[in-house]
Formats: sequence, C-alpha cells, structure tokens
Amino acid sequence: MNQRYQWIRCLAVATLGALALHIGSASAQDARTATRIWVPFPAGGATDIVARLVAQKLGDMWGSPVIVENKPGAAGTIASRQLAQAAPDGKVLIMVTSSHAINELIYDNLPYSTVNDFTPIAQVTEIANVLLVSKDSPYRTVADVLAAGKAQPDLLSYGTAGFGTSVHLAGEMLSAMTGVKMTPVHFKGDSESIVALEGNHIPLSINTIPGTKTQIAAGQVRPLAVTTGSRFAAFKDVPTMAEAGVANYAVGNWFGVLGPAKMDPALVTKLNADFRKALADPAILNKLEGLGITVKTGTPEEFDHLIRSDIAKWRPIIFKLGLKAGN
Repeated sequence: MNQRYQWIRCLAVATLGALALHIGSASAQDARTATRIWVPFPAGGATDIVARLVAQKLGDMWGSPVIVENKPGAAGTIASRQLAQAAPDGKVLIMVTSSHAINELIYDNLPYSTVNDFTPIAQVTEIANVLLVSKDSPYRTVADVLAAGKAQPDLLSYGTAGFGTSVHLAGEMLSAMTGVKMTPVHFKGDSESIVALEGNHIPLSINTIPGTKTQIAAGQVRPLAVTTGSRFAAFKDVPTMAEAGVANYAVGNWFGVLGPAKMDPALVTKLNADFRKALADPAILNKLEGLGITVKTGTPEEFDHLIRSDIAKWRPIIFKLGLKAGN
C-alpha cells in the first residue's frame, strides 16, 4: 500500500512539475508575443482609461496579450524618448496626448524629433478640459476666480497634469487673456492634481473631463467651466469659458497612438484598421462616451497632419507667452 501511495505521489509531483513547466513556457511565450502600449501618465487618468479599454479589445482580436504600461514624467517626454529608441516592429506603441506636439515647442534639446522619430498610427479621441474647484471652495463662477485673482495677484494657483500639457496651456491662456496671474502647479497626471485639489492644497485645477468625471458626479469637486468651444453633454449646466465671460477662449485635447519611426507601411495600415475597429465596438463607444470621451479616428496621414498643425498653431502662442520647461 505504501509503495502504491509513493508511486501515485511521484506521478502527481511529476505531473504538476510538467504542468508548471508548461505554464511557465506559455507565460514566457506570452511575454515574447505581447504588444505593449505605453501610457506616459499615471494609472487612473483619462489616457490610461482609454488605453486599457482598447488594449483589452485588441488582445481579444489578436489572440495575444496587449499590456498597458504606465511611464509617467516630464509631460510624456520620458516615455516618448524610450519609444523613439524601440524596434519598429509594432510590439511597442505609445498613447500620447496633444502635449506630444506642444513639447516640441517648450523643451530645449528634446532628445527626439516629434515628427521624424515616430510613426503616426491613429488618432483615437477628442477630449474636453474643465476648470475645477474643491467642493467647499468659495468660488462659484469663473468671474469669482478672476475677481479674487485681481484683488490678490499672488493668490491663485492651479493644478495641471504636467508642464506643456493641454491643461497647462489652458491655464496659461486664461491668465494671458484675462490679465489675472495664475501660477501652474505641475503633477504627473489628472489623478494627482485632483487629490491635491480635494485636499485644498491648491485652489484650482484644470483637468480632462474623463479623468475627473467621477469626482464631479460625486460632488467631490465642482466644475466652473469647460475649456472647449461647446458645452459637454453630460454636464449641460456647466458653461464654456467663453460663456463664462472669457470671449473667444477655446482649448481642447486629443489622444493618439504612435509607434517608432520606420515602421513597415503595411503594418501601420493594419494597426490603424485594428484600432479603428476596436474603437467602433459599441461596448467601448458607450463606455468612453459615458466617461466624457469622444471617439475620433482617422488615417495615419490625418493623424500626422494633426500633430504638425498643432505645432504650427501653438508656436506663436507659446513664443508670445515665453513658455519654456523650467520657467
């Protein structure tokens, strides 16, 4: 009986060992075949949310893992520098925001070329930004904020998702157009600046709606105005900045996917088609729209044009404001 037990035990151990070896081999194979989408901001922000939804759908479509990795810092330039040095095989991509184009203008000696060192794959979304205060802030309107800033010129600061991001420039534009001093306080993403706002460490924050919609709906923060030219459907009572008294004000944001330079055009075409297919899925569309994210896709050429046109649009404004990293 003991010998039979020992034989069964040895067989079980051998079987488990073989299974573990198989699992380990499968995991190693997954690691080799996985596609990675880098997000240059912390987890929990709008870019991260979009990337994870799309990654899950693409993984199902491709039958191989698509892994989202957060690489925050320096308004996305750290992750972008690493991507520029990656192999152009489509296994490593990055989801950038409109700050990718802006970084070209505000960083001296950028360690890559914004246009030449990347391959545009697809634009994926358009995003609205919003000016926020904490739930117990004395400011009820944009006019209240501006009046307070005029009365005490060193009073106002606002949180951003990083230097050179669209939310940073939204604040710089507000300050320039109203003559009210507003000092930016740069964080690594939406989630960090919201925590600071909720804790009353800063009086204002400008954030993407998707990155803050949950806190707005829960009453943890209050929206004063959206920065885009039209109101946001889920918050119809929140005025645009122009409606709040800052005429001709409009600053938006976008997300898109890039690969390293010199990718095979056929691979780029396939990736573009797959991203567009994933984003057309009704479940993803409904989820993103519920979060305040408008899906907008197009060809690689259209995304390339968007990046170049944003650089041209922001160049005279950033020059006039004298914005440089470290200022």
